Amino acid sequence: MSENELIDKTLGDFRLLRRLGIGGMAEVYLAEQISLHRHVAVKILQEDALGGKSGNLIKRFQQEARVAGGLSHPNIVQVFVTGQEGTLHYIVQEYVQGQNLSQWFKRYGPPDFLTGLKWMRQVASALRAADEAGIVHRDIKPENIMLNRAGDAKVTDFGLAQLNEVTKKMNLTQDGTTMGTPWYMSPEQIQGEKLDHRSDQYSFGVTCYHMFAGQPPFPGKNSVSIAVQHLKENARPLSEIRQDLPVELCAIIHRMMEKSPERRFQTPDELEKALERLCTADIRPVRGASIVLKNWMGSSLPSVPALLVGFIICGALAAAAGRQLYPSTEISMKPAGFPREATAQRQFARAALLGRNESAWTAVIDYHPMSDEALWARLQLGLLYLGEPRRDLVRADAVLQELISSAALRKAERSDVLFLAYLGRALIAEESGRDADRDDIVYNRLQPEFERQLRQELNAAPDVLLDYRDRLRVELGMMPNGRP
Repeated sequence: MSENELIDKTLGDFRLLRRLGIGGMAEVYLAEQISLHRHVAVKILQEDALGGKSGNLIKRFQQEARVAGGLSHPNIVQVFVTGQEGTLHYIVQEYVQGQNLSQWFKRYGPPDFLTGLKWMRQVASALRAADEAGIVHRDIKPENIMLNRAGDAKVTDFGLAQLNEVTKKMNLTQDGTTMGTPWYMSPEQIQGEKLDHRSDQYSFGVTCYHMFAGQPPFPGKNSVSIAVQHLKENARPLSEIRQDLPVELCAIIHRMMEKSPERRFQTPDELEKALERLCTADIRPVRGASIVLKNWMGSSLPSVPALLVGFIICGALAAAAGRQLYPSTEISMKPAGFPREATAQRQFARAALLGRNESAWTAVIDYHPMSDEALWARLQLGLLYLGEPRRDLVRADAVLQELISSAALRKAERSDVLFLAYLGRALIAEESGRDADRDDIVYNRLQPEFERQLRQELNAAPDVLLDYRDRLRVELGMMPNGRP
């Protein structure tokens, strides 16, 4: 069927709204799940892709659903259900609002160390979960790493995945072509050898190199020339291209890209621990942090450091809705002592790297109380108390009120951070049943003082912020209904 024929078509419980993208094997549509009133992504097998090999392609398509459907991890796109209607075979999966990694760095350029490290740790965690389930992805590349609006990475498209079973060898991807993407394929995959998690690690390493360097390690005009380089050539040292990166990070990426699997990290856990140690690596101050904090929401094309700050703030806001950046990690409640950094920017960067550490954000406030970073650290702290597992609305409200008072005492214009603080307090008042306080904030503060922030579209924000902002816009008559 054509795209026009599929729009508004209902497949079971799902009504197709618009096409999101198209690949070599399937089209992806945004759809509404009618029973739950939520958006999902529906992947439909292209009929013209079947050719004379419909049996194998349908099996491969069903295999993707079976493999991905068995994985439940915050950094893996969740598959909900599969179905068939007539000749249409489809998979229903989580709809990730955002863009893939390739789109991100084409628009904003290579990320800074902290942002890239965050994504590396999240993808490494996803690949560990896949390995524990006996799954080799076989097509890790920037296009298959989604970045949601909270700035978190999610691995998608297990269409080439192959169960790593000894007793039941599956060979559904050999239809006369080498599967995978040549720019990111491991040497053993190019040579058709048996694959394990170390092949995904190689592809992940190449992806990380491309992400930080702004170009793949082995560019070429055709698949053959690229494949030969993967087999025989060594990549230019990443440290020569990005002298701002810690040497430890560059060493990890090059080890992931070793030609021999035996020279790479031998277990996903070993790779994760190496990345975790980078949290204490020497970092340079975030360039122009104060300007970044001021301009985060106002810029239509934010800088890379601005996105870092935005992503971190959004991660905390997402936690307010019950999501956690690293679900397995408890908030560190006042561990003894936290080191002082030389500058507020460096202190904030260190706290941002740790994310959910209460003392890290408190240290920014205590050591650099008159900085812009201290204001944003108070916001982080308030949002931290809104999240699980130690949700405390009273404490969160008190911190956000302290933030508002601190900004007022300094007699400085901090409209963006104040907007978020008042928005957070309105949410707290609403959830606490304090309707009068909530209306006072909305009608006496947000509406008259922050009309620009209420009207504008945010470039990096979680759904909890967008949804509440949109509800207020409807209530205040700024838009007819819902999101524009």
